[in-house]
Amino acid sequence: MKLQFRGKSYEAPHTEWNVDEGDVGGKYRGKPWKVHHLKEQHRCNHAKSELTYRGIHYVKD
Repeated sequence: MKLQFRGKSYEAPHTEWNVDEGDVGGKYRGKPWKVHHLKEQHRCNHAKSELTYRGIHYVKD
């Protein structure tokens, strides 16, 4: 998917998830909604970010 923000174009990564539809979890605006469960466990490994705020350096996990 091609996206644009503040005049810069970029390509968004496409991620597809395999899910199982579960039981009804409740109602929203009078219509039932179902709970979805992932078929596989997925973890996002984010590297620690080194950030600076007003001249102070810190690391975010």
